[in-house]
Amino acid sequence: MKNKYGLAAITLLALACTNAQAADLQVTGSIVPGSCSLNIPTLSVDYGRIAITDLSPVDYTKLNKLNTAFNITCDGPTLVGLTASDNRAGSRKHEAMEVINPGLAHPLNSFGLGTNADGDKIGAYSLHVRNYSVDGGTDFKTILSGTSSAWIGAQDFLRSVPQYVLTWSPNSVTSPHLLTSVTGELEIEAAINNTTELVVRDDLQIDGSATLELNYI
Repeated sequence: MKNKYGLAAITLLALACTNAQAADLQVTGSIVPGSCSLNIPTLSVDYGRIAITDLSPVDYTKLNKLNTAFNITCDGPTLVGLTASDNRAGSRKHEAMEVINPGLAHPLNSFGLGTNADGDKIGAYSLHVRNYSVDGGTDFKTILSGTSSAWIGAQDFLRSVPQYVLTWSPNSVTSPHLLTSVTGELEIEAAINNTTELVVRDDLQIDGSATLELNYI
């Protein structure tokens, strides 16, 4: 009997050793794109006081250009672009941009400036990228992708809905560049409605607002 129990014990031990001879090893991890940040040190641009006598009762009035610096910094070469959303879209008097450039008078190409108490639209502005350097070089252009996957020339200005992504491409091609840094200026070009359509009884605050975001391509 002792021999039989001993044999059974040896058999079980052998089976146990057999089960331990193979095991699955999993190798896991993740590969992530470069991380980028957008920095606009001055988040407000101010046209100051505009006298009613500087505005026309029949024509739109072009204001001076205003600029503020921006930079994009990534921790490695990354396909990334900029989008803009108009937070005052309902107040956009896009027709006023004709006085600056007829091409900017399309609704997608401008942003709203708010309204008066009666709901009259103050005007519109466009948002451009100027004097930019990409990875320390200037041989670049801006390109745009919207409702399709094709890239076209962006003409250096942002569209006012986030479906349109602006990024940078070497001048020799029209495709997104794996960038590490962009420095430049955001330029605002604004136009004010005529005072027949825009009644000014009291101080009227220009109230443009847009949200700019990085979009990984």
